[in-house]
Amino acid sequence: KKVTADGGEVHLVGRDKSSLAELASELNSTFTTCDVLEENFSDKILSDLGETPINGLAYCVGSIDLKPIKMTKKSDYMQSFNLNLISATEIIRRTSDSLKQNKGSIVLFSTVAAQKGFTNHSIIASAKAAVEGLTISLAAEFAPNIRVNCIALSLTNSKIAQPLLKNSM
Repeated sequence: KKVTADGGEVHLVGRDKSSLAELASELNSTFTTCDVLEENFSDKILSDLGETPINGLAYCVGSIDLKPIKMTKKSDYMQSFNLNLISATEIIRRTSDSLKQNKGSIVLFSTVAAQKGFTNHSIIASAKAAVEGLTISLAAEFAPNIRVNCIALSLTNSKIAQPLLKNSM
């Protein structure tokens, strides 16, 4: 909302077409409906963007998969790494030339759990710690043409967090 209020343009990406369409209408922006866990999801985004220059990328996906390690499976970790890290690298790889040409920036998202160590957070904390490692590596690799930053949030008031926020613990 801040970008569009300042005269910039945004292209939204998400899985829920109705929510995206509503927000895109509010922001007078374009959007792509896709799932970043699908193979080659970036093809659809870049096709929808066409020749539009890319000045910035905010990769704002996340998950809340909390359980004791005894209850985890390899697939829990693989899905979290695919969502948080691997798909981020795909869209970054595909947009890096445009970002470099436009002296753009990348913003990734982590969690305070990656550094603090919270009970039952081994799945998300390890995936987001990998995102932090990616951020540091890409900041060095892309400097001085592309800025790369990572924001490590705590629990936020979002749809995905509603079940936790409603809990009176």
